[in-house]
Amino acid sequence: MADAPVMATHPAPGPSFLGRVLGMFNIFIDPRSAVTLIPLPWSWLWPLLLSGIVIGTCMYQTIPATLHVFEINPPGNLSVEQAQKALPMIEKTQKISAFVMPVMIGVMLALFAGLLSATCAVMDIRAKFRDNYALLATAGLVGTLGYAAGFAVIKLKGDSIQSMQELRPGFGFDLLLPEGANRLLYAALNYFSFFTIWYIVVLGLAFAALYGTSKGKGFAATAPVWMLALLFAMVGAMFNR
Repeated sequence: MADAPVMATHPAPGPSFLGRVLGMFNIFIDPRSAVTLIPLPWSWLWPLLLSGIVIGTCMYQTIPATLHVFEINPPGNLSVEQAQKALPMIEKTQKISAFVMPVMIGVMLALFAGLLSATCAVMDIRAKFRDNYALLATAGLVGTLGYAAGFAVIKLKGDSIQSMQELRPGFGFDLLLPEGANRLLYAALNYFSFFTIWYIVVLGLAFAALYGTSKGKGFAATAPVWMLALLFAMVGAMFNR
């Protein structure tokens, strides 16, 4: 009796390009579904480009407001004449920053992915730098949404903006502090906005789903990432307040 023919098996086709692009938005509400795309080639590129384009565009659109505020309310160590002379350089710097935003975000993601990879090594979690990079890029879409929300606030205020502080609208708990509050406390509460907390939760859950760890281990492994970001934000907020 002849052997039955062996049926050829083919791997299931992966998601289409459109499916991959749309699938990354699952990170907002369904991190487990979103991380299924991370092992795919170039999965880090699409969220990185989207974040860079959105943030860069928002930054470019706020240049006129930035110049206006700098002109009418220059820093205390500059005279009106010095501020006027500095305007062209400020405008040029802002435009360059807006255009190279994808590169700047990419470099920062590499720093945080390196930190996350080191944490994984310490915690004996088998993880790849490339997957960590894609994970952080995808979770970073939450922060991009927060930046876009801040930009919307600026556009709504329009010409009523009179200070640099108003050009950095936040959604943090610093809004509950009275005037003259401690700078360190202000900076810390300013960092912990609705979008930051959302990011921390999403990142921890996505990490646990990606590497098959417990949720507690996922939050512990990703904690150094947002803690380093907190340090950067506190330093920046103290100098910019």
